[in-house]
Amino acid sequence: MVAIDFTASNGNPRLPDSLHYIDPSGRLNAYQKAIYEVGEVLQFYDADKRYPAWGFGARPIDGPVSHCFNLNGSSNYCEVQGIQGIMMAYTSALFNVSLAGPTLFGHVINRASIVACDSLSTGAKKYFALLIITDGVITDLQETKDALVKASDLPLSILIVGVGGADFKEMEILDAVKGERLESTTGCIASRDIVQFVPFRDLQSGEISMVGALLAELPTQFLTYMRRRDIKPST
Repeated sequence: MVAIDFTASNGNPRLPDSLHYIDPSGRLNAYQKAIYEVGEVLQFYDADKRYPAWGFGARPIDGPVSHCFNLNGSSNYCEVQGIQGIMMAYTSALFNVSLAGPTLFGHVINRASIVACDSLSTGAKKYFALLIITDGVITDLQETKDALVKASDLPLSILIVGVGGADFKEMEILDAVKGERLESTTGCIASRDIVQFVPFRDLQSGEISMVGALLAELPTQFLTYMRRRDIKPST
């Protein structure tokens, strides 16, 4: 699953200094690189190659600001076909929404949680990864914590790529880099860490790959979930 930040802090997509600028030469922007590089790896673990894809922080045509809208423009279904489907839906959305704000994560995490919960209720043996690509500091930190604590019992991991030059200290809080589990408003503690955050700027030297850094904790998160549920490999 993919969720893309369309808040106004990204800059006017029609100008070269925007993080959402589509270069006529074909050079990928940071959002496109994250979609392509992460998707190229994770697609091999997905049988039907159909991916739920959302945008947040924008105003769709003739509508209010939405913090979770279907990237393909459909009001009925959110899935796109393959990595190219995500790329095409992303590019199309840039010309069909007005960038707005603020930057809220809670809505897309809750939406992803619904997908994971629905799958769990049908007995499907699936594990989900939600890739969030964002340029800004979130303004719903506690709501996001609440959503993550609730999601920690579901077959779900959250992969966050931070693009641009913002201060991403709050992302490190969500990532529980100091080993402290997230706590919800009601005092519930996350059953496990499900977040991995990587700032894109730290990877531009080329010494560390985005995919390697972003997916570093995913195997452990997956195994922790399986062990808690006592789900064993098929023989």
